Amino acid sequence: MKKPSGIVYKYRNLNDENHKNMLLKNEVYLSSPNDFNDPFDCKISLNHHLLDTEEKIEAYIKKGTSENIDLLIKNNKSIENEENKLRTNLQNIDEYQKEYERRNSNYVNKNIGVLSMSRKWDSILMWSHYGDFHKGYCIGFNEKSLIDSKCFEFGGDVNYTNDFPIINPLIDYNVKDRVFSQTHYKAKEWEYEEEFRLANLYFDKTEKMSIRIVTVPEKCIVEVILGLNIEEKNKKEIIIECKKRNIPVYQISKDKYKFKIIKKLIN
Repeated sequence: MKKPSGIVYKYRNLNDENHKNMLLKNEVYLSSPNDFNDPFDCKISLNHHLLDTEEKIEAYIKKGTSENIDLLIKNNKSIENEENKLRTNLQNIDEYQKEYERRNSNYVNKNIGVLSMSRKWDSILMWSHYGDFHKGYCIGFNEKSLIDSKCFEFGGDVNYTNDFPIINPLIDYNVKDRVFSQTHYKAKEWEYEEEFRLANLYFDKTEKMSIRIVTVPEKCIVEVILGLNIEEKNKKEIIIECKKRNIPVYQISKDKYKFKIIKKLIN
C-alpha cells in the first residue's frame, strides 16, 4: 500500500441499521462488486484477443495445462483431451472471451470484498448519492490506522483513466497485483469521487455475509460530519455517541453565495 496521507471518508444513510453500525460498532462492510453502480467496476478481465497468433494460442494452452496440472491429475483428466478442448474453444475468440468474462464476473463477485471511501467530505453530489440526499452522515477514518489494523489485505487510491487496462493472459501476475488492476481502475468520469479502497480476498472461504463484515479498531474513526438536512433526532443520537468516545462532530452548512458546502465543529 502507498504511504497513508490523511483522512478518508464514508458517506452513510441513517435509515440503514448496517450504516449505523459503522459508528456504533466500528463495523465496515466489504461489498461484492456485484453491488456496485458501475457496470465496469472490478470487471476488467484477461484480454484473450491478445492471442492473435497460433504461437500465442499454443503458449496459452500450455500455460493453462501447467497451472492446472495437479487438478487435472486429481480428476483423472486426459491432458491431451483437455488441451484439444481448449484449442477448439479458442477458435472462436469472441465467444471464448464472452464466456470467460461471464465466469470471471461471477468469480470476482463471490471472492472479492471492497470497502469504498473517498478523500472528499464536501462533495455535494456524493452527499446526494450516498448520504441519503444530505440527510445522512459521513465518517472520517484515519487512513494509517485502517492500514495498520491489518484488517485488510490490500488497498490504495483508485486510478482513473480513459484507457481500458490490459491484462495479458500470457503474463504470470501476482494474484494481488492482478486483483488490484481490477478493483482500483475506473473510468475517468468517476474521478470526482477521489475514491480510496481497501479490499480482501475470500478464496477458499465459505460464502457468508458475516465474513464481509470487519470490525476495525475504535481509534480508526477520527471525525463525524452531519449532513445538511439531517433530522434533529438523528443529530442528537450521533452527538451523544460521539461524546462518549471523544469523536469530533461537524455540521454541514451552505457557504454563502457559492455552490459549496462547509463544515463547522459543534462537539
